[in-house]
Amino acid sequence: MTDLDNIRDNLDYVSSAVRSGTSRDGIPALYFLWGLLIFIGFALPDLAPRFAAIYWLPASIGGGLVSWWLGERAERRQGINNTAFGRRYGLHWLVSGAAFLLVFISLISGQGEAGPELFLLVAGLSYSLAGVHLERPLLYSGLLMLACYGGMVLISPPYAWTLTGLVVGISLLWAGFAQRTKHNRGDPQ
Repeated sequence: MTDLDNIRDNLDYVSSAVRSGTSRDGIPALYFLWGLLIFIGFALPDLAPRFAAIYWLPASIGGGLVSWWLGERAERRQGINNTAFGRRYGLHWLVSGAAFLLVFISLISGQGEAGPELFLLVAGLSYSLAGVHLERPLLYSGLLMLACYGGMVLISPPYAWTLTGLVVGISLLWAGFAQRTKHNRGDPQ
């Protein structure tokens, strides 16, 4: 390793140590992106059910790639190179994606009595745990998803998916606007 690499590693370590006491609240653009994707995707089972799976395949993969790119860009702009956090973040969403894939496989195989609301249960758990371990505002959106899952299973109101998409989409937009205001004021993350 060259001296320049050692200096860079040392500065990254110091920067990460200084910032480790601060909570990460996320990038506003990511909340806006996922608020829109979730609202559209959750409304589809009620309004155009045959397009729901067709929508979610490119939306989830494309949204994940755009999220990764936006996160990398924001970290570079702030001069942060925290690869450990990036790996943890990526692993969380990779495991969540695998859980979504398993739910999809169980639905198309016809085994068991699980329904599409299991996607909402997995999403609620994924967002809630991301809120606990990664970005606090995701906790509230995740808890709303879990509450909507309970309502969907117990009550089955009409247009349950659309209402859930609206509630979760608004919560993510709210978090995005709150983070943008926080960033504009110059508050520490």
